[in-house]
Amino acid sequence: MITAVVSRKGGVGKTTTAVCMAAALAEAGRRVLLVDLDSQASASLSLGVPRAALAPSIADVLMWGTPLREAIRPTAAPGLDLVTASADLGSADLELGTYRERETRLAAVLDRVGREYEFVFLDCPPGLPLLAINALAAADAFVVPVSPHFLALTGIDSLLAAAERIRAHHNRRLAFAGLVLTLVDYRSNETRKNVDLLRQRYGERVFAVEVRVNIRLAEAPAAAQTIFQYDSSAPGAEAYRLVAEEFLLRTVVIRQGEEVAGAPITTGV
Repeated sequence: MITAVVSRKGGVGKTTTAVCMAAALAEAGRRVLLVDLDSQASASLSLGVPRAALAPSIADVLMWGTPLREAIRPTAAPGLDLVTASADLGSADLELGTYRERETRLAAVLDRVGREYEFVFLDCPPGLPLLAINALAAADAFVVPVSPHFLALTGIDSLLAAAERIRAHHNRRLAFAGLVLTLVDYRSNETRKNVDLLRQRYGERVFAVEVRVNIRLAEAPAAAQTIFQYDSSAPGAEAYRLVAEEFLLRTVVIRQGEEVAGAPITTGV
């Protein structure tokens, strides 16, 4: 199953969620591939790849025809492979814009090796540039990390509406796996209010598990380790194990050809 991890804005724990979900499933014995599509290469750096060693990256694959197999590399986490990003992705909209099937180029690439993995996660750049559109056009499902802060909440409906359009035009199998609450800090007066608003508006589309603010999650990338390698008993590690377990339950529904909480991606509200 190919899953895109997307968000309208940065700073909501998107890359942390992509890396931790992939690593949690690998820890559980699944074969997992993580594809870094963000030109900042945060997922790649988090998994111990120095900036000088990012090539060959997904940019070489999508823009210059390098075979995907040549860009796949193992990580220090057993069962987790990686395709790195690089700064070259910063010009992806311009470079890919010259291709006829520019929205489905990633889907064609992943089709050749995706079936060799139980799960493929796509860490998308924030917003909906062409790379994120490619990810949604290639994915079976997508997950939206969201922090319970006002500015992070404002773009959810527009993101879901855009995903609906991509499904209609490029990928009829695309399903919404749900919203993952990240960076939850109940010391803030606004947090409970915003969490309640999210759960009220989106219902079962919001994962039951919440990822609280945890300093160990912030420290692990600097150590070039997953949270499970860095501190497997940290609250952040436990939270993402539970997120991965809930994700597996949701994929059962998706694989049966249904939405997690009804047919349309958008809320209709």
